[in-house]
Amino acid sequence: MSSQNEPDLVTRISQLEQQQVQLKKYIATLKRRLDEHSQQFNTRPELQQLAELQKRLDELCENRVSISSSPETDRPISVDIIPTIPLLETEVILSLPKSELVFDRSGSREVLIEALETAEERLIIVCPWLNCNSINENLLEKMRDCLNRNCKIEIGWGYLGDRKKIGKGWRYNALGDLQQLEQEYPDLFRLKLLGTHEKYIVCDFSFAMVGSHNVLTSGVQSAEREVGIRTTDLQIIQGLINRFDQSEETEKSEIIQQFSNNITQLDEAEYLEGIVETEDLDEDEEDEDDVEESQEPSVTAEEFLRRYNEGERDFTGINLAGVELKKTYFKNVNLTNANLLEVNFNYSSLCSLNLTGANLKEASLNEVKTDIYYNDYQFAILDRANLENATLYKAGLQKGQFHKTNLTGANLISANLQSADLRKANLTRANLSHADLSKEVNLTEANLSYANLTGADLSKANLRKANLSYANLSHAILLEANFQQANLTEANLESAIYNETTYFPIGFEINNAKGYYISSKSSLQNANMSGRNLSQFNLAGANLEGADLSQANLTNINLSSANLRNANLNAAKLNSANLSGAILTGATLQGTELIQINLSNANLSGVNLSQANLQFANLKSVNLNNADLRGVNMIQAHLGGANLISVDLRAANLTGADLTGADLTNAKLGGVNLTNTILKGATMPDGTVHE
Repeated sequence: MSSQNEPDLVTRISQLEQQQVQLKKYIATLKRRLDEHSQQFNTRPELQQLAELQKRLDELCENRVSISSSPETDRPISVDIIPTIPLLETEVILSLPKSELVFDRSGSREVLIEALETAEERLIIVCPWLNCNSINENLLEKMRDCLNRNCKIEIGWGYLGDRKKIGKGWRYNALGDLQQLEQEYPDLFRLKLLGTHEKYIVCDFSFAMVGSHNVLTSGVQSAEREVGIRTTDLQIIQGLINRFDQSEETEKSEIIQQFSNNITQLDEAEYLEGIVETEDLDEDEEDEDDVEESQEPSVTAEEFLRRYNEGERDFTGINLAGVELKKTYFKNVNLTNANLLEVNFNYSSLCSLNLTGANLKEASLNEVKTDIYYNDYQFAILDRANLENATLYKAGLQKGQFHKTNLTGANLISANLQSADLRKANLTRANLSHADLSKEVNLTEANLSYANLTGADLSKANLRKANLSYANLSHAILLEANFQQANLTEANLESAIYNETTYFPIGFEINNAKGYYISSKSSLQNANMSGRNLSQFNLAGANLEGADLSQANLTNINLSSANLRNANLNAAKLNSANLSGAILTGATLQGTELIQINLSNANLSGVNLSQANLQFANLKSVNLNNADLRGVNMIQAHLGGANLISVDLRAANLTGADLTGADLTNAKLGGVNLTNTILKGATMPDGTVHE
């Protein structure tokens, strides 16, 4: 025999040995059951009655009874007693294999539960899809109970017709839970990627079920017709076991290894390209599951709103695919496992909404709000929901619950996710640019690979063990963020903002040429922080020369003695900020909010502050020589001792302002409002001193 055939022979011998072990276990189980049946048969209460009847029959056989001629027929009638059949008390008559039909999803579910509760040695479940509709907490608990009895569970899964989507999307959103079981019970629980469309269950050698129902995909809410057959035929049972054992797992090489290494990443299809043979697939079959889990007939918007207005709140499993529900209001609605494919919720208010396990693929939730109008609201619950490619532009989802939610490719630009629970959420390729993920948002073990986080606020976010490989974090705010054990492979941190309390993974060093270290006296020269939220941070003495801070939120910031020469502060919010002693020469501050700002002793020579709001500002001893203050609001501002030489104050509002001792030589005051303005000791434009 050639050496090339030796591995195949060894493999076959190994399979036969495993089958022999299983057969021995089955024979032992069968022997035990035969002994139990024999004991029950030999001690049954009917034995004494049968013995007495046998005795009576023996007596009758000894005395054959002849009956005299009948008067009616004149013919003799004889009655012969049937000879006794020997009674074998220890003989056990085995029943023939039993088969029965199983109808609909409720029937299949009962068989699945029975198998989990009664299996002793081995349970095989084959189903192409793995969805939270079926694999809920109750079923996972029963799986654990079964495994804790030292019973092996093996699941064959994966539909080749999904091609690039095997392992991802709402059909497989329970895969992470099952992979967790595989980690917890490595010797007992196994996931086997088969590329199959079969559906069957094998419980030891006790029974098997083959049917149409995807028992690991859908629950029992739907009235969808299903049929299966349950059998105790050992030949069928052994045939299904052999089929499962002899089926090779799709690629046990690096492809599966990459997928298995990260149980939070469900993008197995990225690595399966080229394995699946697509030319043999039936296009109709490929698309059949797109509508399979509708759970109910499609409901119109009018019907749904009618039911809601009549007081109905539990819409578990409802099918609202493609329905238009924008600018609507809902409260306390349960949409668990609902089909909301491509639903339009734009501009709606969705208080206390439960979307656990719902399919919101390509749904639109632009500027949706979940936390307004009511003091007793609860935040949106979207645990395990499918929001793949959904649009949530500027959505108000603060404190929302997104545990294990699929947000692959979702549009979350400028969304408010403050304090949200996004543990183990799948945000692969999601667009979170300028999103608010601050205030201790929980992204522990979340998958953010290839996500766009440009300009996102991640202040105090928990990103422990998160996958941020190839993510774009340019210009993101990472102040006090926790990246402990996170994967930042090839992540883009250009111009990202961090400080001494940002916790990066051990050994990871951000390149200061790419990121900006924010702290007292730090150098941020020419930094681009446009639109960033830097409120309440201490940048005293920092070098921000030439920095772009336009439209930034700098409320309450400490910029005392900072160098802001030539900085762009247009439309920035500097309310209550401290810029005392700051250098602002050449800076642009047009239309900037500077209410109650402290600019005492600051150098603002030649700056453009036209249309700025300096109400209640502290401008004592400020240098505004040659500054442009046209149309500025300086109501009740303090300008005592300020240098206002050659300043342009045309159309400015100085109502109630204090200009005691200020120098207004050559200042332009055309159209200025000086109502109740204090000018004691001020030098006026013509050089005279006001009394």
